[in-house]
Amino acid sequence: MSEPTYYVSFWFREVLVPVDGSESSLKALELAVDFARRYGSRITVLAATYDSSEQVRKAVEARVAGRAAYEFKAVRLDGFTSPANEVLKELGTGKYDAVIMGARGLTVSDINIGSTAMAVAANAPVTVIIVR
Repeated sequence: MSEPTYYVSFWFREVLVPVDGSESSLKALELAVDFARRYGSRITVLAATYDSSEQVRKAVEARVAGRAAYEFKAVRLDGFTSPANEVLKELGTGKYDAVIMGARGLTVSDINIGSTAMAVAANAPVTVIIVR
């Protein structure tokens, strides 16, 4: 058997993690933390919220708990944009290699994948990993 290679690590150097405070998005953050520990990925957490992002920031801090370094970005949404648009705009900077995001947000529904995850997966120029 040969030695393991870290070829895959080049696919995940810069990872964007959209977080809204939902359990699904925080599970995606857990996966990103694991990628950071295994592959040396740099994590950027993006909170695109209509209200204050302080509650999301606290949930992120509690979930990461010093296990990985990350950058936290907050975007305040208004009636003219959406979380998916803000994620795609951030991806448009060309900085990221992948997105790791939750399948559903805070809305209560029986659907398996939410509109934000669907829009990002369909339009992102990079790899998208959707966590359930």
